[in-house]
Amino acid sequence: MDFKRLKYFQMVAEEGSITSAAKRLPLAQPALTRQLQLLEEEVGATLLTRSRNGIRLTVAGHSFYRETRKLLINFEEVKRNTRRIADGQLGQLHLGVTVMHLWVPQITGLLNCFRERYPEVSLKVDSMLSGPQVEAIRQQNLDAGILFFPPDDDVLCSHCLYEDHLVLVASENSHLAKKPPRKLSELSHEEFIWFDRSATPTYHDKLIHAFQRAEFTPHVVQEGADNATMLCLVAAGMGCTILPAMTMTGAPRGVVSHRISDLDMTLPLMLVWRRDSGLSAVHKLIEIAESRSLACDNNSSIR
Repeated sequence: MDFKRLKYFQMVAEEGSITSAAKRLPLAQPALTRQLQLLEEEVGATLLTRSRNGIRLTVAGHSFYRETRKLLINFEEVKRNTRRIADGQLGQLHLGVTVMHLWVPQITGLLNCFRERYPEVSLKVDSMLSGPQVEAIRQQNLDAGILFFPPDDDVLCSHCLYEDHLVLVASENSHLAKKPPRKLSELSHEEFIWFDRSATPTYHDKLIHAFQRAEFTPHVVQEGADNATMLCLVAAGMGCTILPAMTMTGAPRGVVSHRISDLDMTLPLMLVWRRDSGLSAVHKLIEIAESRSLACDNNSSIR
């Protein structure tokens, strides 16, 4: 169906005259008459009757006018929405975030800023470990992710949102809380809570290398699936663990954290997306993240 012909028909029906409609369009009257004939042939029904007093809609023409008017209004709305989606003003952004980091100020600030600027883009946020996020972004099941240590990959791009550090986490009733160790090696005989490498291989391996440099081998007695589980196990007195400092923001009662001098590995929390992402909302999020980072750098230099 030719939408231009539908608009011509609407104009003629509203003007009640082919001559008047031709002047308003503007279009030569014979050309407009021909377009109306082609439309009637396509529909397979007479839509207009002509007389010296102008044109009148047939019964079929009245029905066709009402239905095509709704169709044209919907079509204009579809075009507007399509342009807004292309501009990142409308649609959905599917985002992954590492477990327990949704309430970290750097993350909440980024998401709040995005929602304020683009209120008609719905945010779908899944809490996921770094490893599954990377795979979901590669498979285009996530539009972007916020995670630790994305792999070197030509498919992916990243921007650092925040750099965290590692801390020892222990029960507040434990001797580690009362007399924190100065070095990792002092934890060699402590009951340690750890996580399975398959959950986030890159982070796991970097931690192991950091432990080896400090001549520390953890005595693992319990495993947790994610940071939240590990914190709960510590709070229950099951042992101690090493976690990013930012996870303490949402820690349960009964746990404390301490920095250890030879545990100096930095943890860059990265915004990650596919290099070939064509979703404008992703690029809007990147722009906000980069502008916020620049503002933080400027504020730091002023101080």
